[in-house]
Amino acid sequence: MGIGAFVYLRRVFEHLIEEAHVRATAGDGWNEGAYLEGRVVERIAFLKNELPIFLVENKSLYGILSKGVHELSEQECLGAFDVVTLGIELILDDELRAKERRAKIDLAKRSITQLASRMGSKPGK
Repeated sequence: MGIGAFVYLRRVFEHLIEEAHVRATAGDGWNEGAYLEGRVVERIAFLKNELPIFLVENKSLYGILSKGVHELSEQECLGAFDVVTLGIELILDDELRAKERRAKIDLAKRSITQLASRMGSKPGK
């Protein structure tokens, strides 16, 4: 159960990185080659503006999860489970807030554009 939990939590971590990667590729100046050549810690650095701050500041969590998957015993994984789960929960909390904010910003932009159109003016004027 302990090692299996680490596998699952590591997949959650990797999924967050991949979501940030997809968002980052839409931006100007993205260097996909350099990103793909990097290790996970380097990829996190590339994506620092797209990732939850707690993940960026605690990128060593990925190494802990990987070590749990590949090297730690079942008992060691169970002993570390509460700590890594807390870290993942904090990262997910940040990600949820960021998604809600992005959705709110998108709604506000659309609404302002529609309102400006109905009022016969252009946004920003």
